[in-house]
Amino acid sequence: TDRELRCKRGVLFRKKSVLDYQKIHAINKKQTLCQRIFGVAVLTVDSGATSSSYQAEIILVEKVQVVDALLDELHRLREGGTWSADAESAKTVLLSKNDNLYRFTSKKKLVYTAVTIGTTALATLLIGVLLAIVLGACRSLWQFEPIKTLSGYLLWSALTLVGAVLLFSFFSLVGSLIHAFIGYHNFTITKRDADLEISFGLFERHTNTFRYNNIKAVKICQSFVQRLFGFATIKLEVIGYTNETGKEALELGVLVPFCKFSEIDQLLTAILPDYVPDEKATSAPAFFPFISWYSLFLGVSILAASLLAAAVLLFYGTFALLFPTISVIWCIGLLLFLIKVWDAFLNYKTSGLGFGKNKITAYSGGLSKVITVFKTQNLIAVESSATPLRRKASIATLILHLKTNFLSNTVCVPLQHDRLTNDLESMMTG
Repeated sequence: TDRELRCKRGVLFRKKSVLDYQKIHAINKKQTLCQRIFGVAVLTVDSGATSSSYQAEIILVEKVQVVDALLDELHRLREGGTWSADAESAKTVLLSKNDNLYRFTSKKKLVYTAVTIGTTALATLLIGVLLAIVLGACRSLWQFEPIKTLSGYLLWSALTLVGAVLLFSFFSLVGSLIHAFIGYHNFTITKRDADLEISFGLFERHTNTFRYNNIKAVKICQSFVQRLFGFATIKLEVIGYTNETGKEALELGVLVPFCKFSEIDQLLTAILPDYVPDEKATSAPAFFPFISWYSLFLGVSILAASLLAAAVLLFYGTFALLFPTISVIWCIGLLLFLIKVWDAFLNYKTSGLGFGKNKITAYSGGLSKVITVFKTQNLIAVESSATPLRRKASIATLILHLKTNFLSNTVCVPLQHDRLTNDLESMMTG
């Protein structure tokens, strides 16, 4: 109708849905390969209601021409137009290439794949270092005849694990290529008045449309390898952004799959100018709280493992194995501690908040960095978490609660000055 979308369905149990056009949060069109062959498509219309966020209000399976005509009609009706009598005969609207704000080119896809493989290679290197420690211990134990068979078994297990890691890396390469070139095939972003439309996919084609004022947050994500080479992924969190299976589809929330970090301000200025991140205005007051609890937990774990290993070896009378075994445990613990120190230092340098006109930018993350930009109007609660000692030092982890549709509704900014809680509450209520 001119004001609302009505849907009736069911045989034994009839259900009627009525959805005002102004309350539509997301419109998603999807086509699998088989659906494309037979010329049909799935249209999902969702209001983003909290009580029914796990399922869409209206799901239609129709001929693709009908779905495209409905998309055009819904877009026009949401802007205050009236229902067209010949909507069913409307043709598909082809968007001009000049309208596209971002294209995921083949060159970007190759670099994206290389960075993904770099992340896998880094994890493989870490496992290789741990294996080197274990192999070194096995080599030192080889000279003891009573455990020669056990050492051989450990060596065989370690080599098998190396082969499995290499095989995993190969499949990761293939998967990354498929995901980049097929999953993100013909990835385009287009503005349509107050709507944003994102299209991508070869075998399964997605066309997702939603309004700017339904965007909850913009997240700029960087893995460790992406940080090293200056790349990033931009993601969206949109209220009512679900697929027809009733699950939150995280891949649908990708705004820009891969770009240079230096291009982010330019891209967001063109696509979402209200979500350009502001410079960090606060910082973590101390480094030690980032490592204190982990150091205590790791120290207790290493001590317990050492005492347990020593008790077992002494019980069996293998005194010569005591030093090599304890050395392996402490070497692995030291390696994990160094990695955590590195992660904590990066988190200490990253953590903070930036403030702009009617928006907040939250910085967090260690080896992986996340920048979250959201409007102040979407902040619904501020939580301060601190131990007694941290509370005395006026240090707390800030947990910011945003409007949510299902899963992720919090942004965590670790170890800031506690007085920021009052500033955020003033912004939230003001």
